[in-house]
Amino acid sequence: MSLNITRRPQKLFASSTKFSRWTGIHNPYNFEFTRQDYGVFNTAIRNAYSTTLPTVWCDGDVSAFVSAGEQIYVNSGVYNGVYTVHSVNGQYITINTPFIGNGGSGRVNFVERFVNYRAYINIYDNVSGELIESVYPKPDSTGLLIYDVSGVLRSLLNTQAQANQTNINVPNKDISGSFYIGYGWSLTFNNGTEDVDITTAERVDDAVYYWLSAAKQIDGDLSLGMDGIGQNLKEYVPKNLNGSEAKFLTMFETPTYFEGFPFTLSFLYDEDFSDVYLERHQQDLNINGVNVGSETDDNLLVTGKGYVNQMKVRAPNTGAESFDVWLETGDAIEDGYVLVGGIQSGYTNLFAAAFQQ
Repeated sequence: MSLNITRRPQKLFASSTKFSRWTGIHNPYNFEFTRQDYGVFNTAIRNAYSTTLPTVWCDGDVSAFVSAGEQIYVNSGVYNGVYTVHSVNGQYITINTPFIGNGGSGRVNFVERFVNYRAYINIYDNVSGELIESVYPKPDSTGLLIYDVSGVLRSLLNTQAQANQTNINVPNKDISGSFYIGYGWSLTFNNGTEDVDITTAERVDDAVYYWLSAAKQIDGDLSLGMDGIGQNLKEYVPKNLNGSEAKFLTMFETPTYFEGFPFTLSFLYDEDFSDVYLERHQQDLNINGVNVGSETDDNLLVTGKGYVNQMKVRAPNTGAESFDVWLETGDAIEDGYVLVGGIQSGYTNLFAAAFQQ
């Protein structure tokens, strides 16, 4: 008996094993779980039990949990729905429905004998390990459960503005953060003489997920759920991959820089840069697009990792009318870390700003 995460709010980067797990919490932030009381190998005619009715072959002896005349949910290829049990023999359940072909692997749930079934999901702060909230949703009649954690995460928001920034980059912990989840299930089982309450031990998912106070236009194939809907912020997530082309978090292709006024660019400081520094690169340009002075590079502070960061730009040189600014990977962080791969110069977070005096 199990409750499994069958889809996660993540998107895979091409030609890698790395995922974007950043999602804007003003969109749905969905996890998909599936209840499975027993697994199913297949469904077919088995003459030992019936020559006309299909028999479900389960991955364990189910005779203690279901009897003839009870209803069960079956997901086995062409057999998908609630069926009445004709007979039970160890691992085999014959269901009272016409045979319409062989069914493949799947699952069976005992919806009549196992009652009051509900999941529990514990949401933990990834930094402190403290419990944020526990929720107790119920799967639907098929055993499918899709739970949106965005409402829980929105309770963590504090939209107070940050002013007077002095460091090169500052994490905004009021509008971003990270979490992980633990989960399990409970139910009531009637063993024929009494009701028995069962609660499973918590399973902790080993992935860390990131949130940001943001929203995106939802796109993609809605039938694919969280795998196809566009609220994942993948195009804004830099990765330690050659050719990474993440964007700054801005609506403008060319924002305006006003001399003497605060000017910062926001970016997602991803977990993928635990071993190497990120560098801010900046090249000033004159009105004709010719370099003014040399390209500069400065290490960002690693304390910002795991949050959205506000990054200052260097004051432009005299004679500059605009500048390009972007991020690159830099040196390996000390304590034995090794630099592997890298982000190509000019490909990650390339950004131009017009200069106004």
